Amino acid sequence: MPVISLAEVPAITQIGPDRDTIVMKKVIGSRARDPAFAMPDETPSLSITHVRIWGHLRRSSNEETDRAMFIVEGEGVAQVGDEPPRGFGPGDFILIPRGVPYEGAGNFTYLVINSPAYRDGTDSKDPDADLEP
Repeated sequence: MPVISLAEVPAITQIGPDRDTIVMKKVIGSRARDPAFAMPDETPSLSITHVRIWGHLRRSSNEETDRAMFIVEGEGVAQVGDEPPRGFGPGDFILIPRGVPYEGAGNFTYLVINSPAYRDGTDSKDPDADLEP
């Protein structure tokens, strides 16, 4: 099994003004499912992306993957489905079943784990929904 150094994973940066600042490192995944995945070893059954965000995760859902977020550092608030918004911090997990909308806000770093691997174009976003940090 290969060891993957986060320092060797290329960063994908998205900066406003029409979006919040986000830096992603797609550590595990599949080029066939996500053209932005650039690592030499791949798997279609799982994807893991290291994400740093300053601001807001717009309300979205994915009909294809179950998703879990592991909070590495920072804090924020998340809403999954119809549940009330809830604060989170380092060491917390957020479970997002496929098809369930979610959003979040804050300044934090997290790992997002998708199974099967994330496929480009499968997230549906709701640009009108805003959750305040």
